Amino acid sequence: MKEDDKKEKILTQLEIENILDETINLSIISKLLNLNLITETQFYILKEKIKNFY
Repeated sequence: MKEDDKKEKILTQLEIENILDETINLSIISKLLNLNLITETQFYILKEKIKNFY
C-alpha cells in the first residue's frame, strides 16, 4: 500500500514539474513576442510545439 502511495506521489510530482515547465516555456515565448524578437506566426508555432510536448 505504501508503495502505491509513493508511485502516485511521484506521478503527481512529475505532473507538477511538467506544468511548471510548460508555463515557463510559454512565458518565455510570450516575452519574446512582446519584445518583437519573434513574429506572431512563430509564437503560435512554438506554442503548439510546447503544448504537444507536454
